[in-house]
Amino acid sequence: MGGDARALKITSWLTGIYFVIELGIGIYTGSVAVLSDSFHTFSAVGGIVLALVASRIAARPADKHSSFGMKRAEIIGALLNGFFLLGMAVLVIVMGAMRLQNPIDLPTGPMFGAAIGGLVIEIYALRLLYKSAKENLNIRGAYWHVIQTFVGSLIIIVSATVIQFTDFLAIDPLLGIAFGFVLLYASWGIIKVSLGFLLELVPDGVDLDSISQELEQIPGVEDVHHIHAWALTSGTNIFSTHVKIVGNADAQSVLKEVHAAIDENGSFYFATVQVETECIDTPGADDIDLMAGSAPGGAHDSTTDRGSMPDHSSH
Repeated sequence: MGGDARALKITSWLTGIYFVIELGIGIYTGSVAVLSDSFHTFSAVGGIVLALVASRIAARPADKHSSFGMKRAEIIGALLNGFFLLGMAVLVIVMGAMRLQNPIDLPTGPMFGAAIGGLVIEIYALRLLYKSAKENLNIRGAYWHVIQTFVGSLIIIVSATVIQFTDFLAIDPLLGIAFGFVLLYASWGIIKVSLGFLLELVPDGVDLDSISQELEQIPGVEDVHHIHAWALTSGTNIFSTHVKIVGNADAQSVLKEVHAAIDENGSFYFATVQVETECIDTPGADDIDLMAGSAPGGAHDSTTDRGSMPDHSSH
């Protein structure tokens, strides 16, 4: 996470400095367009700082109060950033619609200066965050905030050019509204994925039916139930299941084959397998069991788990 935190820190400083400069230009010239874009830049600074704080909290190690550590802080940060982006998208669309009804003449000189300066900083910031944004949902939220300001700068340049040569004043709000809908789409994607983590939905690419069927083909396995897969955070998938074995099967041999099969069916950072000859379930356990038709309970035999799988610990 060190490289990610460094990228976020540099991006927040660059974007923050540019916000102060752009705000000054807007106040000095009285350009509404530049002032509006400066507030978009300020919202990006807030989103980046939020992602940075969340990443630092997520880096805290596990302890007796948080046995998985604070990794989900990244997901909460991403969710908040998603709603932040959603609010900005609605604001951009509403402001664009209002201005479309009464377009105003804009001073193109300061618009060009502010926008070009922004492009330089935003391109560098996007380059810093690009790789991590593909793998880390929290940073993806910050990345989209920078994209928002980047496209805002492009809109200012296009608007200023069109206005200077054609006097078509409606171009500014029209482009703003169009990008507002792009932000709506991006924010919903971040919110949807974040909620999937918090609701502990099965990670993409993990087929529990296929895994269950393969485990049941292992010699000595009578039944597989209480099979679950979820993601703690981006790239950290977790798996657990109960495996009922026939009475004369060697539990340790079966366990090794089960873990080998799990390895082949998904990149799981951590897997817990409970081997038993009979299963004792608490009342209501079937409500959260994908394989609810499993055999009824009896007496508990043994539980075996393992920590991080060496082959997948980097995912």
